[in-house]
Amino acid sequence: MASDTPRRPRGESTPGSRGRRTPRSARNPRAGSNPRDGSDPRDGRDPRAGRDPRDGRDPRSGAFDPRAARAERIERSEQMRRSGRQDPRRRGGRGQSRTRASLSLDQIIEAAIATLDAVGAEKVTLRGLAAQLDSGVASLYWYASGKDELMAIVADELLGRALDDADALIADGLATPPVFAAYPEMVPAEATSTATAEALRDVRRLVLCLFVQMIEHRWLAGQLIKAGPDEHNSLSYWERIGQALQRTELDLTSQFHASLTVVNYASGMGAEVSQSAIDRESMEDTEAEFAEQIDRWASFDEEEFPFVHSVLGEFAKFDEKSEFIVGLDLVLSGIERLSWG
Repeated sequence: MASDTPRRPRGESTPGSRGRRTPRSARNPRAGSNPRDGSDPRDGRDPRAGRDPRDGRDPRSGAFDPRAARAERIERSEQMRRSGRQDPRRRGGRGQSRTRASLSLDQIIEAAIATLDAVGAEKVTLRGLAAQLDSGVASLYWYASGKDELMAIVADELLGRALDDADALIADGLATPPVFAAYPEMVPAEATSTATAEALRDVRRLVLCLFVQMIEHRWLAGQLIKAGPDEHNSLSYWERIGQALQRTELDLTSQFHASLTVVNYASGMGAEVSQSAIDRESMEDTEAEFAEQIDRWASFDEEEFPFVHSVLGEFAKFDEKSEFIVGLDLVLSGIERLSWG
């Protein structure tokens, strides 16, 4: 099974930390705000004057608009490009003088997502993407130093959409994305505090919103495993998971390990499920080949493999969503029990 142990930001290391990866995680759009009026003392913006570009919410109506939030993220990047400031998402070619891009970042991201969904990450090239956009490859190098950085930018955009979706669900009072509406919610034990139950519900919502993006974009989970924590939404996702766990009774060390476990489950199990789906799509007759696999397992000696034989019937209820959400609930149930002290 794939896994993704978050690694530390570049330049930081401790004995025994080699190879560990700092997760991709979460921003609190209200951090640093004035609790009386919602204004932000760091930049002087007052949400009452209109939508806060940091969270895509219109304070006058209270409605959250994911498309507006995404448009605002893109607009910030475009404003930085037009003003000549360095976009933190464009690190390639620092200090170099280059021709102004003929394409917007929004155009490139949308084309890249469509191409990745159609052919997969291995077959995507910057030259091919530029040709699809009827532009020169230099327009792509304005934003990224190469394919790896462009992939990181695109994956970070989808992480941002997952965060936006989670915020929209919160605004609507919903615990899960619509595709998981048929699955039962976690029921906290009597020993679990209300604060912990609500925190774990928030964690579950965040992870499921990311998994929805992984279902729609099969290449995403694998990219999250490969990528580092350089993109804003990647760190924001981990931050949001961590802030939720801070509301539980877990001590700091347990919060840390629990956050890594949740983030690694999301990307690792997401990659496993995504690859299985890709493999099934390549089969001529998925149902027939799956039945053959069950028959092969059933042909082994039942006395030697009693557990395998006992669970073969469970595969009739097996699908990618149930596989992911049941495993997630097992992880969260373990965290819940740790909170009892």
